[in-house]
Parts: sequence; C-alpha cells; structure tokens
Amino acid sequence: MADETTDVLIVGGSMVGLAAALFLAQQGVRPLLVERHSEISAHPRAQAASPRTMELMRALGLEAAVRAQENPYAQYGDILQAESLAGAEIGRFAGPFRHDPDEVAATGWTLIGQDRFEPVLRASAEELGADLRFATELVRFTQDADGVDAVLRDTGSGTERRVRARYLVAADGFRAPVRESLGIGHHGQGVFGRQMNVVFHADLDPYVADRRFFLCFVSNPQVKGVLGKLGGAGSDRWVLAPSLPPEDSHREYGTEACVELVRAAVGVPDLPVAVESSTSWEIAAWVADRFRSGRVLLAGDCAHVMPPTGGFGGNMGLQDAHNLAWKLALVLRGQAGPGLLDSYEQERAPVAEFTVEQGVIRYLQRSGLDEEAAGRHRPETTVLFGHVYRSDAVLGEDAPDDGSPVEDPTLPSGRPGTRAPHLTLHRGGRAQPLHDLLDGGFWLLAGPGGADWEPAAARVRAAAGVGLAFHRVGGAEPPEVAERFLKTYGVGVSGAVLIRPDGFIAWRAQDPPASPADELSAVLARLLHR
Repeated sequence: MADETTDVLIVGGSMVGLAAALFLAQQGVRPLLVERHSEISAHPRAQAASPRTMELMRALGLEAAVRAQENPYAQYGDILQAESLAGAEIGRFAGPFRHDPDEVAATGWTLIGQDRFEPVLRASAEELGADLRFATELVRFTQDADGVDAVLRDTGSGTERRVRARYLVAADGFRAPVRESLGIGHHGQGVFGRQMNVVFHADLDPYVADRRFFLCFVSNPQVKGVLGKLGGAGSDRWVLAPSLPPEDSHREYGTEACVELVRAAVGVPDLPVAVESSTSWEIAAWVADRFRSGRVLLAGDCAHVMPPTGGFGGNMGLQDAHNLAWKLALVLRGQAGPGLLDSYEQERAPVAEFTVEQGVIRYLQRSGLDEEAAGRHRPETTVLFGHVYRSDAVLGEDAPDDGSPVEDPTLPSGRPGTRAPHLTLHRGGRAQPLHDLLDGGFWLLAGPGGADWEPAAARVRAAAGVGLAFHRVGGAEPPEVAERFLKTYGVGVSGAVLIRPDGFIAWRAQDPPASPADELSAVLARLLHR
C-alpha cells in the first residue's frame, strides 16, 4: 500500500524538472518532485534563457525575477572567434540580444546561468504549491493501466516511502535511468566529443582590451574551446570550456594541465592562473525512440541530447515541460481524454530531431563547416519560434504541406500547429503582448467583424468547463493592429483563431459558420479527445 499519493511524480530537480513542477502548479496541479542531490547545482552549465523561454516566463509574471538574477558579467553581442584571446581574430558570429531584433516576440535572450535560473524556478514552483523534495531519489517503479507505483529513498536517512502517482514525468538528465529501465532506446549521431569546464581566476583585462563579446571561441594546436567571463567589472573569474576526446574526462587533467589549457586559450604562456574547479560532460546528439511509455513521459535531456552551441538544449527541455503540463492538467481534471497525451510525442519528437541537427551544425561551425551541413543551417529565430506541430491536438487544413518541422516565423502563415504570431492587444486600457495573456487556458481571437464569436465562446466555456477567453481584434486596437492580425493569422474580417494554452494555434475559421457555438464546441471536443 502506498504511503502517499500524487497526481504527478517528477523525477529530476534540475531546470526541466523544476519547470515541469512550475507549469503544472500554474495549472492547479500539485506535483511531487524528487531530486537525489541535496541542493541545486552550483555549476553554471546552461548559460542563457532563450527568447521563447523568456516569453513563457513573462506569461507567469517572472521576467523581472529572472532578469534580476542575470549574470553580473552579462555581455550581449557578438561571439568572437580567434586563435586565442590575445591572438588573431578569425571572425564573429551574431550573439544574443536582450530584445528580439526580428520583432517575433516581446522579449529576447537573458544571459543567466542555470545555477542562477533554477532557484527562480524552484521558489516560484514552491510558492504555487509544488512539493519539491531534494536529497530524495527514485529507487524503482512499476506501472499499470491506472498509474505508477514508486519507491523513494531519503538519501540522508535511508528511509524509503511508497508513492502512488497517476503519471510520472522523467526529467532525470542524459543518463536517463528511467528511460533505460523502460527499455526505450535512442538514435542519432551519439557521442562525438567531450567538453570540460575549467573555472579559474586570472587577470585577462589586458587581452580583452576594449572589445565587447558574449563568448570567445578559441582554436589553436593546443586547445579548442570557449572562454567566458564569470564575474562583473573588475572580477578575474572566468571559465574555459575546452573540447576533449570522447574517451577523456576532466579527472585526467590535473591542476597544472588545466593551467596550461587556460594559457593556450588566452595565448600567454606565462599567465598567472589559479584553478578553482573543473568538470566535464559528453558532447552528443541523439533523440529517444519514444517520448512516452504508458503513464511515464520523458522530457529534457532524457528525451534528446544536443551540443551546447546555440543554447538550445535546456531551453528545449523547458518547452517540453510547458507543452506537456497543460495537457496533463486537462486530463487529470477530466476535461480531456487520455488521448490528448499522445500529442506530446507527436509534437515534440519532430522538433527535437530538427533542433538536435541545428545544434550539431552550429557545433561544426566553430571548427569548419562543410557545404552540405551549411545548406541545412536555419536562422536562430526559426529554430526558436518556427515550430510546426502536426498532431491530434491540432485541427489541420486541406492545404499543401511540405512536412517541414518549421516555418519562418518572420513570415508567419497563421496555420494550425504554428505558434501564434506576436500581436499587441489592448485590454483594460493597456497594450499587452498576446503571449503575456496566456495564463493557462485557451483563447479565441476574432477579426474586427467577428462579434458573433463572443457569445459563442461564452456558451462553450460554460458548457465545457474549460478556460476560454475571447478577444475581438480591432475593437480597442488601432486599424494597423487589426490589419496585422488578419494578415499574419490568415483569416477574414469575421473569422476566428483558437489558441492553445501553450500559445500554438489549434484551429482557425476563415469566416463564421452558421452556428459559431456548435462549431467551436465540436472543435474543442475533437482537440480534447472527449
């Protein structure tokens, strides 16, 4: 017999697990999260929250809290490529910006280490009622048609407890013990390198000179890697991330070896260096063969692993959690059928395949890119915002479809399965970006002549018991906003678009049907598998 029960057991308390707990708690679900380590890792690991991640944080009212923890040394701008910090420059790549230069979103990158971002996620999840237990590990689990039985162990006392959960979300990292225990394999390039992090202290100001850059990629016969600053003005704390052979580990590099790597990266053979710490991880590229097994769902690195170039990995996992949370919440509340959860893998697996490839291409870019790979390179904005979902949670249209997992979000089609294009609405006397308003429910946006959709939305909301907000674009907005809506969403002046809780378009109607309420009710029934 179980000692306790929970709707959702989350295994793993890093960025993805904490995000899953936060997004579920926002939906009114109180998950139980277990993490075998006693505290959040103090190592920076991921170094930035992407614009899409920040868009999700804005909707939770957390953008200011995240940016308040921004790395004190944050340098927005180009990525420098050089033989060494003091050596010849090879070139520059476009780096992150705090705003979106393409105006696809209302926000941009935030340079924040994972060690600074995770405490924000943790505090916010706990504030909303999530039960987060560190120093607690999953010992074993089994599942049946109705749920999951798990044994948890307190790593300090050794005490074990049995927990019954309706669903288990595995966010246990690239080693993926939950996935492995389920017998789910993976495919892809696999391990093709290893990267080490060496945190050190040295006065590099004379070699930085007056240059501003986000990161410095160095390449010479002694070392290939990335230099980045870990302190504010006047600080001498830096990190070097050198590439290692796949079979090597940081444990094989003593203090003197680390010092020599730093000196080679800076290009100063006698540079005084004090090494603080080192760690290492695999550079790999693969995607799980399945993202779900019965009542167990995979998210983050246990479902997909990619090189760190581009900053896609952790952000991709956080968005897995966001895609999954609203679906789990609706199923748990009985407002959707279990079939809705099938759409999680249908949507996220193709995006993972695409994003992993883009991460590999960017990794190769730093060491010489072949023409074939260069032809598959897609702009950062497309990788972050251009996802095209084809699933049972999207009502597609009878129109030509090239099957691509992405489209150019700077030229949005507005078709179902794509992210709702950025739009500034006027509500309550205030101008607000659409994605700021997505608080966990559906939204129905109608054109300037779509007044008949408002009573239809009210009727369906009352009958279905599902969160469904309505807004007629052009009622309070200036004409140019209404024109932008009609153009980017691809509907007529009396048409409407249904937006899911994750900000993706579920369905659209060019013009109102004979009975908008009946049509909308039927659409929701199909989307929610009722």
